[in-house]
Amino acid sequence: MLTSTLTQVAQQCLVNAYEASHSKVVGKNLWSILCKSRTIIQTCRQSKSMRLRLLLLFFLFLLVPMWVGAQEESGTPIDDDPLLDPGTAESLQLGGYRFERNFALLFGIQYGVSPLLLTSPGIVLGAYYDPIVVGLELVDSDILSALDDLRKDGIGNVRITNTAVYAKVFIGDSFYLVGTSEQRRLELYDRGYIRYGERVNVDGKIEPAQAYYDMTIETDAYTVGIGVQKFSENLFTSFDFLRWVIPSKQSYSVENRYNNKTSDPNFMARLKAEQMGRRDRWYSSMKLPAAMVFTVGLVF
Repeated sequence: MLTSTLTQVAQQCLVNAYEASHSKVVGKNLWSILCKSRTIIQTCRQSKSMRLRLLLLFFLFLLVPMWVGAQEESGTPIDDDPLLDPGTAESLQLGGYRFERNFALLFGIQYGVSPLLLTSPGIVLGAYYDPIVVGLELVDSDILSALDDLRKDGIGNVRITNTAVYAKVFIGDSFYLVGTSEQRRLELYDRGYIRYGERVNVDGKIEPAQAYYDMTIETDAYTVGIGVQKFSENLFTSFDFLRWVIPSKQSYSVENRYNNKTSDPNFMARLKAEQMGRRDRWYSSMKLPAAMVFTVGLVF
């Protein structure tokens, strides 16, 4: 299963690279890209469902420490138990057997074989209360990226973002089940469609029939997976073997930048077909599962 999944990911990467190599990527105007880019906070403002998820997570962050403190205050002090020696009492007060404390905050960096993480490592925030971890996974290629040259050569000018709420439940000493609710967004800039066999007179200049546009692909999805996580005194590491994707909704939008043959219905029909083909390929890419997702970070 894992081998076939990795093969599918590699094949899709090759398809996207072939698509980019046969399209003309032009007009990489940094200012216009920054003006049109939306941050994760702006995405959350426009999405009611994500705001509700973040609000729920915020209350979990507030309630869990309060509940832990209440349990500690209401419990019988172990030090007062005459049947326990001081060494045993101290070991019992340390918390769960996975970590020295029952509650901790986590901050880490995530990377793995995924259409989102391959060139854009993610930022992971979490709260651990044995045996559960809840938190956020954030990806934004404009903030944190890797292999920029490979990404630009393979798929052109693009921005990748993802906002995910996740929960892990330990089922053993270190193994866990993980589930996420994600909002994935892919912004493709300067996609080109050129018909060299068709010529158009534009203000006295003869040029091929061509059109350039920006395309945005959005995917709402759920994922489930299995992995292993280890804690040390100030560090943690986790490794997701595989995350299966369950897409719930996909949508796209197109913003035309330049078109010198809008009056030709045949050209417009072919342009529309080219855009639909590009959309379908990226729909498939955004639904690919993730494998070998590695996270390393700090424990507070």
